[in-house]
Amino acid sequence: MTRYLFTLLASIFLLTGCGTVAFTPTEYPLRDGLIPTFDVAGEVAITNIQTSSAPAIVYSYAGSKFSSDLKTITEVMVQQAVKELRKNSRKIKSKTKAPKSIKLKVNSLLSKYIAFFWKSNIQFEATLGDGQVVSFRVPHSSGVLQQDLNGCIAEGVLFLLKDEQVRSYLAK
Repeated sequence: MTRYLFTLLASIFLLTGCGTVAFTPTEYPLRDGLIPTFDVAGEVAITNIQTSSAPAIVYSYAGSKFSSDLKTITEVMVQQAVKELRKNSRKIKSKTKAPKSIKLKVNSLLSKYIAFFWKSNIQFEATLGDGQVVSFRVPHSSGVLQQDLNGCIAEGVLFLLKDEQVRSYLAK
């Protein structure tokens, strides 16, 4: 009898671990001071150019999967980048007053479980208004899966707005 009960409980446990859970990315706030103040000449538009809204697995381990889509992930990154740009930029006078643009496209976000913590990577591109394309691969880790994924997106924003190529473009 206990053998059958054990088998039943084990089956229920395994089945609950199977399947795909929808992951909805949200902003993970960055602490003040993480992004040093930088100069911006003119107005800046940050936009989402990711067109794929197909399901993308962002985490998979032992039968459990989290799924989102790259367009939604990129949109969360865009919204956070806009907020951080407002918070950390210093307007400077520009001779041309030409508007600036940054077009973002997340190509992948994936978290892996590693002995009591999660380690993720986000890969994305920033196409600057002058034609430069800056590629990023940003790692992140956390003891909580959702924080790892959302924190990885936030850390991508951090790397974007600390990048010298991006800062130079925004200041000219």
